[in-house]
Amino acid sequence: MATSYFKQVKSFRRDTRLFLAYNLLAYVGYGVFQLIFNLYLTELHLRENDMGAFQSAQTLVMAGAAATMGPVLQKVGIWRSMVAGLLIFLVTSLGLAWAEQTPVLLALSALAGVGLAYLFTATMPFIIAWTPRDQRQHVSTIAFAVIGLSGTLGSLIGGFLPRLLPMEPLWAYRWTLMAGTALAATGLIPLLLMQSSRARTTPPDPHAAREAEGAAERRQVRMDVGVFVLIGGLMAIGAGMVIPFYNVYLTTLGAGTEQIGLVFALAGLGAATIGLLAPAVSRRWGALAGVTGVRLAGLPLYAMLLFAPSLWVAILAHIVRQTTISMAWPIDSTFIAEVLPPKARASVYGLRSAAWNLAWAGASLLGGEIIVRRGYSIPFALLVVTTIISMGLFVGYYGRHPRVRSGDLPSALPRSRRSYGSSADE
Repeated sequence: MATSYFKQVKSFRRDTRLFLAYNLLAYVGYGVFQLIFNLYLTELHLRENDMGAFQSAQTLVMAGAAATMGPVLQKVGIWRSMVAGLLIFLVTSLGLAWAEQTPVLLALSALAGVGLAYLFTATMPFIIAWTPRDQRQHVSTIAFAVIGLSGTLGSLIGGFLPRLLPMEPLWAYRWTLMAGTALAATGLIPLLLMQSSRARTTPPDPHAAREAEGAAERRQVRMDVGVFVLIGGLMAIGAGMVIPFYNVYLTTLGAGTEQIGLVFALAGLGAATIGLLAPAVSRRWGALAGVTGVRLAGLPLYAMLLFAPSLWVAILAHIVRQTTISMAWPIDSTFIAEVLPPKARASVYGLRSAAWNLAWAGASLLGGEIIVRRGYSIPFALLVVTTIISMGLFVGYYGRHPRVRSGDLPSALPRSRRSYGSSADE
């Protein structure tokens, strides 16, 4: 499988390969920051409710930036937006590594949300705009695998570097954050080496769905976008109550910094390797069943943490979650691009990210308070419940979509049903 993917990468356009290199470098730095920042905050004697406030401020700004991303990408261009987003992330990361006062940390966390919005959300718009249709799912799968690999490297660096630095923990974490920022800065190199992707306008897609005509078709498109956005918001409610505090949660079960770094590294490695199976899952099971199955896969482990908290179960739950995210996102992102006409899909990823970050902001703020007062059981329960509801909505709505029922989108169905896709009763 690795040889096959290597050959595919060699066949990609030059700018696509540079885009993958940009993701690798930028996300290594982000991986270091993600692992260490909360631990840095604990050295400043801050608690989960403070962390929740910083996370909430950051994701609220991310939501606002993502909501306006469609028009910005069309006016400014995807390449310029990615460069600006990375620069904002770098500047704010430097500030956060040295800030100690709560108001300053809060302001910088919020400003970092602008950069992170473009770092996270521009991935699929770039792939859809600059990749041929027959390569999109493979490029998106490899892109998210690269991001997972970056997370592995970032977690290893973040986990071990503080112990190698001969200084007290606060300063060790601070210089580790600085090292992560420096690594992320190298992501500017492949961006600046791009050529055709610097254009403000993107080439037309001859395979895109035609633009909606008439009130009924425009209403269908609005519903398609709205449901996709709502699903993201629902999933973020449960995830936002748990994931921002997961490294701290592992410490409550006895994990040290190196062990947490290894856990996050293994999760990234799983995302980078097993996540490459996403196209095979999509071909065999279809987008609807494939996405639903992989997103539900880790829920039994989180349910176990409700009743019998265990470090090894918590480790496995995190690894499974990161791996399945890497598999699910390329499938459902490519699926919605096939469902929607170009004008709608230009903004759907930004709107989805906005809903995700808005829900994440509120959930992390509330989750921090709940954890301090009641522990982690309620957040874990909400993670399980909201994931089940969101996947029920995903398969229930899109399984009845007119283009799926007519057979116009055979990739949505399992291989065994595709020959019967024309039946309205499917």
